[in-house]
Amino acid sequence: MKKIIILLISCLFFVNCNHKEKAFSDDGEISNIPKEEQINIDEINESLSDRAYDTLMRSYFSNIADRYAYSKKFYRISKIIYIQSKKINDTVGMIKAKTNCGLHHLYNFSNDSSFYYFTQAEKLTLKTKGNPMLGLILQSKADLHWSHKDYSLSETTATRALKIAKKSGDNKLIYSCYITLANSLAGMDKNVTALDYYNKALIAVNQLKGIPQFSVLKAQTHNYIALIYQKQNQHKKVLDYLKSSIQLDQLKKEDVNMYLYVMNTIAYSKFKLKDNFSLSSLEETHRVADSISNFPIKITTKINLAEYYFTISDTSKALSYLRDAQIMAHENKIFEDELKALNLLSQIDTKNQSKYHKRIIKLTDSLNAIERETHDKYARIEFETDEITKQKEIVEEEKNNLFTRLILISGFGLLSIMLIVLWYKNQSQKAKTKQLLLEQEHQKDKEEIYQLMLAQQQKIEEGKQIEKRRISQELHDGVMGKLSSIRMNLYVLNKKTDPETIAQCLTYIKDIQHIEKEIRTISHELNSNLFSGNVNFVSIVENLFTAIKNHSDINFHLKVDEQIDWETVNNNIKINIYRIIQEALQNIDKYANAQNVFIKMVKTEANISIEIKDDGVGFDLKDKKTGIGLRNMQARMEEIKGKFSIESKPHNGTKINLIIPN
Repeated sequence: MKKIIILLISCLFFVNCNHKEKAFSDDGEISNIPKEEQINIDEINESLSDRAYDTLMRSYFSNIADRYAYSKKFYRISKIIYIQSKKINDTVGMIKAKTNCGLHHLYNFSNDSSFYYFTQAEKLTLKTKGNPMLGLILQSKADLHWSHKDYSLSETTATRALKIAKKSGDNKLIYSCYITLANSLAGMDKNVTALDYYNKALIAVNQLKGIPQFSVLKAQTHNYIALIYQKQNQHKKVLDYLKSSIQLDQLKKEDVNMYLYVMNTIAYSKFKLKDNFSLSSLEETHRVADSISNFPIKITTKINLAEYYFTISDTSKALSYLRDAQIMAHENKIFEDELKALNLLSQIDTKNQSKYHKRIIKLTDSLNAIERETHDKYARIEFETDEITKQKEIVEEEKNNLFTRLILISGFGLLSIMLIVLWYKNQSQKAKTKQLLLEQEHQKDKEEIYQLMLAQQQKIEEGKQIEKRRISQELHDGVMGKLSSIRMNLYVLNKKTDPETIAQCLTYIKDIQHIEKEIRTISHELNSNLFSGNVNFVSIVENLFTAIKNHSDINFHLKVDEQIDWETVNNNIKINIYRIIQEALQNIDKYANAQNVFIKMVKTEANISIEIKDDGVGFDLKDKKTGIGLRNMQARMEEIKGKFSIESKPHNGTKINLIIPN
């Protein structure tokens, strides 16, 4: 992990600078700046006594600091910028200084101090209009989280930074965010998504062609992509991809460290593919790394060489390389590589396997403890930074409160007098308002009474209309139905006048008397007589068949589900069903010219379903005008909240379906 951090910080920090690449000496000075251009810190402090510090001065000092990027002078000048900016309440200057201090510590692997400064800078910028430098701060914090394997938090923080970078069009920051996001996703083994972000970084890096390390950054991104393929054991794809993407000779001239990282990737994939030149590639990478003291690559190539010799059963060489790698990794605190070396040693040196396993367990537990401790430490830094900020805010608030109290005390007397005057005026106004409200309420009561009278009158009219419709239905379905039946039965006298027929027709005179009685009592309660007592509903329906059979050759077929308990069915529902069946049978008798009529009554879980079907001439529903009979059927079903439908075609009979809720 540490070797990747070194490479990532070296490249990404360069992206965030606006000056040429700088080579650092042992004491942190910039070696390629002439001595006459190098500035003494004391001279900077002296220059402040000559003129007042302002934003122009801050910009001047910031440019000087950038020339010494991430060195001790960079840090010390940034501290001066913070102190002077605080004096004139220059928040942007304070944010810039805190961010610089964080970058200095991040470059020098003082991660706790780095996180502390970035957190302070973030708190300041979130309180400032425009949130200056927030994108860079968040991206740097994301790198810190990634370095401590908190990949999820790193991804979240880098995503926030990316949104800011895209909004501001900062191509340098966009590239850095894509790399951090991809690294975090790769750490969580989300390789497909990581590849997607590495490819986005390739697109973003093309916008940085004007900077000196453009080709190095591009090579770095290609190498990251190749490492994902290597992780997926696609070693041939690794070689093909890097061969087509990177010119190794040119890269070696521009940046030997990046050249080593790419060569290391190529050499390992060659070894995995059992390439004849894999050993020479591994040895060449190790030789160059040793020549420039690049310990991360040197350790990795030793492990790779050990793995190579182990595969060809040369255990003595394998053990020699692994022991060197383990010692070197431990001394340089590159513990991930130490774990790799120990795992291989336990496989090769089986005699000392238990010793290696103990060291692996101890080292793993130690690393896990460090990661947990770091996570808790960062959370504590966040908390403590908030606490310090709150304390400062409390002090500032107390100062403001002192001044506020003086104003309040001096104005309290005047305010009291004004309140008394206002109270008297308010009481007078309240009395007038109360009188006005009483008058308004009285007028409102009158209007409500008038509206109630109108509503009552409307309900009376609605009741009259409902009663008219009911009487109309009863006259049509009851009285008219019976009269029509009697007329059809008496019509036989036109054909037969024998004594037997006359005697049979005399019985219908009594029915006319019953109709007279029904007309006289219709205004009281038409619906109460038909199903009074224990009259069987099915028998009443069968009586309708008998009345029609007396003058017709129609065959009636009635099928009633035994599960229907008609005694429990509401009287009003039975009356409406009866009237609908009566109207339907009369229409069949008059117009259908049918031979058979089928009536089926079925009980379901929630409904009673009735089907009335004939094999008569039928009619076209589109051409047929809706008569009062059909309208009455529909109205009756609506009254009992049932469903009514009719199906008919010319020469294909008619079917009426009734669904009555149970």
